[in-house]
Amino acid sequence: MTTPARLRPAWPRVVASILVAASLAAASSQPLVPDGVQLPVTRVVIFSTGVAYVEHGGAVDGDAAVELRVPPEAMDDLLQSLVVADLGGGRVEGVRYGTRDPLARILGSYPIDLSRDPSLAEVLTQARGERVRVTTDVEIEGVILGVERVSVAGEAPSAYLTVFDGGRLQRVDLAEVRDLAFESETLRAQIDAALEAIAAYRDAAEVPVRITLSGAGEREVRVGYLREMPVWKTSYRLVLGPDDGAADLQGWAIFDNPTSLDFEDVQVTFVAGQPASFVSALFEPVYAERPRIESAVAAGFVPPTDAGAVDSEMSRSLMAAPAPATMMDSAVAAEAAFGAGVEAVADGGATGATFSYTVRDPVTVRRFESVLVPILRADVTAYEVALFDARVDARHPLRAVRIVNDSGLHLAPGPVTVFDVGGFTGTALVPDLVPGDDRLLAYAVDLEIALDVESRSEPERVVSVRFDGALLVSEHRSRLVTTYRLAPRGDVTRFVVIEHPRRSGFDVVSPTPAPTMTPDAYRFGVSLVADDVDDAAGPTDPSVAQHVRCEGAEPCALQVVLERVDSRRVAVSSVPLERIEVYLQDLELDDDTRAQLEAIAALQRELVRVDRAIANERARRNAIVDDQARVRQNMAALDRTSTLYRRYVAELTEQEDTLAEIGQRLDALANERAALQDEFDELVRGLGAE
Repeated sequence: MTTPARLRPAWPRVVASILVAASLAAASSQPLVPDGVQLPVTRVVIFSTGVAYVEHGGAVDGDAAVELRVPPEAMDDLLQSLVVADLGGGRVEGVRYGTRDPLARILGSYPIDLSRDPSLAEVLTQARGERVRVTTDVEIEGVILGVERVSVAGEAPSAYLTVFDGGRLQRVDLAEVRDLAFESETLRAQIDAALEAIAAYRDAAEVPVRITLSGAGEREVRVGYLREMPVWKTSYRLVLGPDDGAADLQGWAIFDNPTSLDFEDVQVTFVAGQPASFVSALFEPVYAERPRIESAVAAGFVPPTDAGAVDSEMSRSLMAAPAPATMMDSAVAAEAAFGAGVEAVADGGATGATFSYTVRDPVTVRRFESVLVPILRADVTAYEVALFDARVDARHPLRAVRIVNDSGLHLAPGPVTVFDVGGFTGTALVPDLVPGDDRLLAYAVDLEIALDVESRSEPERVVSVRFDGALLVSEHRSRLVTTYRLAPRGDVTRFVVIEHPRRSGFDVVSPTPAPTMTPDAYRFGVSLVADDVDDAAGPTDPSVAQHVRCEGAEPCALQVVLERVDSRRVAVSSVPLERIEVYLQDLELDDDTRAQLEAIAALQRELVRVDRAIANERARRNAIVDDQARVRQNMAALDRTSTLYRRYVAELTEQEDTLAEIGQRLDALANERAALQDEFDELVRGLGAE
């Protein structure tokens, strides 16, 4: 957070320290001033991220101690944000506060751990080995051996206590226990202490924080810190005048004070924006988990055989221990480094990430009280319109007003109550609005205008083709047509802004001029002008173009056409003749493209002719072969000297001659087709060549 402006001038003379009480008591030589001065709150800066900067200020004399009373849940914020300034040249010696361990760690130190709200069975499990007196229908005494949990399908789980006494085991259903007492006074005292710790932890209402100051004479001291506060809220009143184009905007801030602090005659600032804010766990001590290392146990060994000594100066020097003086010097140096004192001085800088409203006069907000504070009054540019969005209301537009934030101030989000000459007319919501920005605020349903929406998609069609080497590139157009029919109910004068959803890949081709765009919609303008209106231009909104003008009470329509053009590439050799003929007949082509398509079509027609001829000859051949099979089957049953047999022989001879002719024609057709295919391939290879 930026250092508050009122503290900055003193920072070159201020040293601020925050120390845990135990460390300060051990290291500081300055005695604590016995009585703590309670400084009043003089300034509150409330942020929209759930925190407030609270500043106490007042006079102290000589050595003094300033005391704050802080709820435990607010200590983390204080410890990460506390700033102290002694403006009279004094010194901030340090800060003391009562620390406490986490409750789970405190309770975990007792023999019976109550940190997880244990059940009776869980308490008794932890107390194994303790002597108890259990009362059911009878009284049983003994030592807890264990607790057994039993689950039976369709029944609630049960727990049984096993007690050992005098060599005898007894099993007790815990559901039947009316009374149970531990005989150990020490254990009872430990449980009492654990319960008292829980109550004390819960009832710790405030933590005393004492700031020690040293100095001479009377001087001013300021202490500031962050603490959690409700988000300040804004609400607006927008009064529409009789003339379109201007409105009176009033802004109010709601300041809630659910704390035990009385804010009397304090300077209040409301900050709009989104500064980062988080809480660090600083109040409760944090312990590191350290690995536990088991003690090493020396393994047994067999003594080696001594091979004799080697006389070597190098061997002795490598094994020599460090000199005692060197080890001592290291220890002294380490001790000196650990005990060195550290002072820190910090300066804050301004940031442009937020915008603030500072209330001119002091404000009083007592504990557990809220106040409504006026923060804005300005004349702003405003245009009344009707806003239609079929996703919100499919039959009627909404009454709306476009406001331009020409107040010069940042408008925080909040509700807007709209009034016109007739009084209350609706409620809208304003988002974060920076100076110079504008928004449409819808506040009521406009029942004076009815709309009907009809949508259709036109069949996809090819609009152009061109060659890219051996590829044919075709452009395919898809269109979505939506018609908005407006029916005024009576003489209505209104500028209707129609929001049409944007579609990925589609562009507006009609109407013109180009519409205004939002992140998810286009905005088109329709002027409805009553018969008795003299203004030839009709109502308008400067930010949205007028696309249709309708006069009188007659229905009118706005047609919106969205278009997408997709490019597809396909090999020329795989384009069928029928498609090429369609391109030649339906499309406007340049001379070169038309000539190339006609040449391709001509060759494809020849190829089709030859392929049909080949298919016909093959069909004739197959028919003759099938007939020969029939004749031969019949001949097998005839006498070779019969007249019919001889006739069949003559037919077979004639068919063989025909098959030979067909074979010759197929060979000629195959050669012709190969030549045509070569010509076609050569034509395709030459496409696009200069």
